[in-house]
Amino acid sequence: MKRSLHADNTADLRFAVDDWLRRLTQSRIANRQPSMVNSQRCTSGFTLVELMIAVTVLSLILTSLCSLYFAVANEWQRQNGRGSALAAASMACTRLSDYISQAKGVVVLNRFAAGDAIAVNLPANSAYGIYVPTWSAGKVQYQTGNWIVFYLSDSSGSYGASGNILWAATMTWAGFPGSVTPDTAWSLYYDQPRGRIAPISSMRFALTSDSLPRVTITAASAYAV
Repeated sequence: MKRSLHADNTADLRFAVDDWLRRLTQSRIANRQPSMVNSQRCTSGFTLVELMIAVTVLSLILTSLCSLYFAVANEWQRQNGRGSALAAASMACTRLSDYISQAKGVVVLNRFAAGDAIAVNLPANSAYGIYVPTWSAGKVQYQTGNWIVFYLSDSSGSYGASGNILWAATMTWAGFPGSVTPDTAWSLYYDQPRGRIAPISSMRFALTSDSLPRVTITAASAYAV
């Protein structure tokens, strides 16, 4: 009887210990569940609403930057075109004034419009680019030299073509305008299809003879706004 009682007591004690351990384990698991849920919520990432807000804000920023970039680029292009147009018109008037001021004779020509070309007769004798008068007919005077015609044309330099490049060409009145020979070295950059003085949208010449002959040059150059 003593042995069986001792065995029963041992079994009851072992059952009680197992039951206590089981309850303790369940209690710990129950206490850990909230922290696990919170941990999962903290590491789950962005919600759909948060992503939509972030994308919207980023789109607004990129749109503003793109608008600013295009506005600056357009303004730079406009100012660059304006500067090129002013430089071309100023250079055209300056170069033509140099030739006309030394001319022995001037003839205003009509191609596509009244006064859109001019022929200049330069003196015959020159020394290092400076025209020198000679003694002739009992007096010192400039001698008649070559005729040079100035007009607007395309990259071909044809007298019968229209364009925005200022061309200079030698000519003779015999067979004019077929005798016009374009000067590519004067008009183009190293014989490339790009004008030295361009773009010139229109050019007009007016000759008045009051006390002294006077030539009025009107040059216009257009640019994109």
